[in-house]
Formats: sequence, C-alpha cells, structure tokens
Amino acid sequence: MINFPLICGLTGWVVAIFSLALIPPVATALFYDDGSARSLILAFLGCLALGGLFIFLGGPDARQEPRYRDGLAVVSVSWLTINVLGATPYWLSGSLGFWDGLYESFSGLSSTGGTVVPDLSFWPQGLLLWRSLTQWIGGMGVIVLMVAILPFLGVGGQIMLKNEASRASGEKLRPRVAQTAKSLWQVYLALSLTLFLALLVGGLEPFEALCQSLTVISTGGFSNYNESVAAHQSYYVKWVIIVFMFMGSLSFAMIYQALSGQVRALLNPEALFFLLIVVAASVLVASPLMVFGFYAPGEAFFHSIFQVVSVASTSGFSTADWGDWPELSQATLLALFFVGGCSGSTSGGLKCVRWLILFKSLYRAFRQYIHPKGVFPVRLGGKPVADQVLEKIWLFFFLYLTCEIIGTLLLLLMGLDLSTAFTAVASSLGNVGPVLGQLGPTSDLSSLPGPAKGVLSFLMLLGRLEFYSVLVLLFPEFWSR
Repeated sequence: MINFPLICGLTGWVVAIFSLALIPPVATALFYDDGSARSLILAFLGCLALGGLFIFLGGPDARQEPRYRDGLAVVSVSWLTINVLGATPYWLSGSLGFWDGLYESFSGLSSTGGTVVPDLSFWPQGLLLWRSLTQWIGGMGVIVLMVAILPFLGVGGQIMLKNEASRASGEKLRPRVAQTAKSLWQVYLALSLTLFLALLVGGLEPFEALCQSLTVISTGGFSNYNESVAAHQSYYVKWVIIVFMFMGSLSFAMIYQALSGQVRALLNPEALFFLLIVVAASVLVASPLMVFGFYAPGEAFFHSIFQVVSVASTSGFSTADWGDWPELSQATLLALFFVGGCSGSTSGGLKCVRWLILFKSLYRAFRQYIHPKGVFPVRLGGKPVADQVLEKIWLFFFLYLTCEIIGTLLLLLMGLDLSTAFTAVASSLGNVGPVLGQLGPTSDLSSLPGPAKGVLSFLMLLGRLEFYSVLVLLFPEFWSR
C-alpha cells in the first residue's frame, strides 16, 4: 500500500525547503522599500508553517526511504503543492488574480517563461526577484536539492531523482545519490555565478544581472522587461545570453565530467546532435530574413542564432517579434517547440536523445525490411539500446501527441483560434514560452480566459515532470496493492 504518512512528511520537507527561497525576495523588498515585503513575509511564514505541519503529520515515517510508488507520489504531490504556493506572493500583494497568479507560478517553476503580466515596469523588485527565483529553482528542481541536503533519504532518493524528469538526469556521477545531486547543483551554481559576473562586465546593474542570470541558466525565459532581451542594447550581453542558454541545454552530468577532466564527455552523441540542429535551424531561419530584406546578413544571422538557441533550449527569450518573420523562419522555430535540449539539462521539450534514438530505430526498421533475417541493434554512443527503451520512447511520443490534441481541443472550446490554441499547448507541454497566432511570441497571455490559463498551467506541470509521474496518480491501481 502507499505510505501516506511518508508522502505527507517528504512533501512537507519539500515545502519547507521551498519556503527558504522567499528569504532573498523579502530582503530585497526591505532593501528597496518597494512595498512588497509584507506579502512576501506572509507567504514565507505560510509556506514554512505548512511544511512544518506536513512534517509533523508524517511523523517518524517521514524519515523512511521511499519505495518506488511512494517516490512517484512525492514528486507529483510536492510539485503541485509548491506550484500553488508559489502564487501566494502574487495573490497577497494584489498584483495578480487567482488564475493569473497560478499561471505565473506554474510558468516560473516549470521554467516555461510565458507571462500574464502586461507591464513589468510597475512591479516591485521583491516580486521580480521571486519570479526569477522560481525559474532558477524549477530549472534544476527542488527534489534534486532535497536529495542533496537530506541524507536520511538514502537509496530511495534515487527514485525521486529519476522521476523529477530527465532534467535532473538519473545518471550517477558519484557513488551515493546525495553526492550526485550535490554535484549537479555545484555545476548549476558555478554556471549561474559565472553568468552573473559576465553580465556585470556587460554593464548590467547588479539586480538586473542577478534576475537575468537566474532565468537564463535555467532556460526559463522570464525577464524584468516586457521587451525581453531586446531591452538590452549591448550585443555583448545578448551573445553572453546565447552562450549560457546553449550551456543550459546541455547535460549537466556531461559538463561535470568535462570539468573533472573527462574531456571526451564533450563528444556525447546527444550534444553533437543538438549542435547540428542549432546550426541547421539557424541557416533555415536566417536565409528568408536575408532574401526578403528583413535584415542585413550579419544581423539576420545574429537574430536567427539567438531565436533558434532560445527556442531549442526552451528558454523563450526574444530579440525581435519573430511572429512577423517569413513563414519558413516561423515554421522552423515552431518545429523546434517539439525538440528541446539534452536530457539532464534545464531545458524542456521532447529531448534530443529521444529524437536521436527514434531516427536510429526508423533506420533499423528500413534495414530490417530490406533484410528480414538480419539483426540490427540500435546503438547510441557505441552501446546498444534495449527494445524496452525504444518502446517507452514511442509511447512517450504518442502520449505527447495525445496531450497536444486534447489540450488544443479544450482551448478551441474556450474560444481561441486554432493557431493560438495549438502553439499555446505546444509551448506549455515543451516548457518553451512563446505563443503564435492572435498573441504573438512577444506578447503576454493576460487576455486568455481564466480556465484556459488553468489548462495551460496543468500542461506545463505535465511537461516539466514528463507526464508519467503525474498521470499515473489518476489510476486507482496506483493507490492499491
């Protein structure tokens, strides 16, 4: 049977750790005296109290190692809980209503980047920092942080680490799972700090550089400006953002191995495949921009590279309104909605490794058709891929497509046009951010109906946790013996 006290207790630990993230925004609000301190303090105390209550209700069972189904439940329940709690600063401050607050919180913690705020220039610094922090926390994952700092989880933490989605990477870098989680966070912190210093060199103010670095390395997409990265006039800053969006799309396990002296780790097939996609897509996007005279060649390639890396990494930043670009450029960027970065990165989407294995399995199918008696194993990095893995990937693609269709139909029933509904769902499932159609990739989503924002919020959570750990809770069999 499911161990409910254990699930309650571990969820309490997640909420308690999550509440600590509100301390920097509180300090920022007090420093700037921006009027948001009261709402942030109340949100902090509320989250901390709720976390403590859950831990108390969990009792001694909260310190046991979770079994497989317990781990799945903890990941889904805790993520749903913190996404709702993440909206409390917006609600308490009166900055956003119920649906808008939920959407902004889900968008932040899933590192999607879509926003419902029409004008960020009036927002206090405390809330702006909270927006950015939700993306930074969501990028690597609060479960990974919990596994790193709670030694009593032991081996059971590996279950939760794997099921927080492939962003966290189930690959063991160190003998103990807690050491692996710490190593991932060390890389994440090091890249965040490096990016922050690089943006300071580019002339950004410390607060602005901090918020921007938190949302870039997490491939999140939030900005302190409605114009997104276009608000920055420095090309140096924009190129720095391109580099770190790309870094955030790579496996953090691979980066850790490379920094540890294993340089051959950089020849990872998935990383090379991702690089190939970025180069090819950049050429496809830039060519029509030059042919139709939108930009000079140099500027066309710059905007092309920026938008390709931004969309492929599921960051969603923009330097221009690419909804007005030629249709080939738009179609190429839209196709990247369904690609994503590498497994074990902070980016969302279907992930390049799945596409790579899919293409290899299709190639094997054709060879098998030509040579019926032949045996052609699918290999990745020189290692054979088990048929069970291939089956799971095909099922994942089917589930992804099914959710895309159902989500689009729901939004159509709410009055959205087909282009807006389809891209909004694709953007939410892939945690990308931009939406085409009536809104455009640089617009906010405040005009959407409240229930539509609720649907998109749920889809963002599904995409962030990669479906299974959320949808499995809907099966009665999951809760029985």
